[in-house]
Amino acid sequence: MMSRIEKSAIENTEPTVRVRDASRWYGEILGVNKISVDIHPGVTGLVGPNGSGKSTLMNMICGLIRPDQGSVMALGQPAWNNPRLRRRIGYCSQVDRFYEDFTGEQFVCSMLELHGRGRRWARRAAAEAMDMAQLASNAGRKIRAYSKGMRQRVKIALALAHQPDLLVLDEPFNGLD
Repeated sequence: MMSRIEKSAIENTEPTVRVRDASRWYGEILGVNKISVDIHPGVTGLVGPNGSGKSTLMNMICGLIRPDQGSVMALGQPAWNNPRLRRRIGYCSQVDRFYEDFTGEQFVCSMLELHGRGRRWARRAAAEAMDMAQLASNAGRKIRAYSKGMRQRVKIALALAHQPDLLVLDEPFNGLD
């Protein structure tokens, strides 16, 4: 239970994420229907059955898909079509997409190089993130040889590596022991 002081602190902060009347359709299928929510700093979890729109909402927050109706703001900026905002978000997708011939550290490093902060920074950040995800001892193994849990930890390492202001994790514990 939250104390009055904690409630007051939350009420007096700007929300990290603000969603207003957001809806998203996939053809005839309604993915999210007129959702409005303010998410304040801290840990927030979304719980619901498969197909209830959790991943759709997270993808809208990260600016990966556009709401067909309504608005989504993250860190005080419009989420859709905002490359500057995307640099401030760490995202761990529920979907696995890897370069199977890369090592875990090569994968994280190559993705970090896209931030444009240089190869030296990317290598250091990748090594630190792999260590944080408890993959340092397996950083040199090819991703194709990783277990499901190790693959999940690579995605988490990538989401954390650039020290984002907002972290969005879609099914982060899937495959972890």
